[in-house]
Amino acid sequence: MRRLRNTDSPTEQEAAILKAAAEEVALVGIGRLSMDVVARQAGVSRSTLYRRFPSRDALITALGRMTFDVAMARLQTVGIDDGPQAAAVAAFREGVRLLTGEPVMRRFLQLDGEFTATTEMLGEARLFLVSAATAMARALRAAGASMPDDDLMAVAEVHIRLAASLVQVATPALDVTDDDAVTRYAWTFLAPMVM
Repeated sequence: MRRLRNTDSPTEQEAAILKAAAEEVALVGIGRLSMDVVARQAGVSRSTLYRRFPSRDALITALGRMTFDVAMARLQTVGIDDGPQAAAVAAFREGVRLLTGEPVMRRFLQLDGEFTATTEMLGEARLFLVSAATAMARALRAAGASMPDDDLMAVAEVHIRLAASLVQVATPALDVTDDDAVTRYAWTFLAPMVM
């Protein structure tokens, strides 16, 4: 079905393009993201699409940033009033929920064989990891963590990497779709890392 031509402002067109890209990635994955389909779904011409996002990689990078920003906003809602260990458990549980429930984020984790990450995208992934670990470390510090900054950053990064790994590769050790199991797992294995 062809959508009507989008004559909105450039900012609104970019938002429509990113929304269409998110829908397409959730449906077919990053490797099969079609710029033609995105342009059609956003109601813009190919030239407008490429004016807003000069390459497919630029569009994927922008979509990754948008997805990350949404995730960070959700993680900011994790409570810090019950101490650093409870905050670590809550952040891990919310991270797993995001990774299992947010379709675009799931597709970014699944990086199928048809998709080759560019150096720019790998740099963005590193930046996302550092930003997420920094945000988590700040939340843990605000919740009362007293360990040295470098150790706190390392623990935050381990939590994030572990959540991503557990969601990517199924294991009998944890059913990532079971909130209670995720909570028990985090209390048992991850909370003791936070002091």
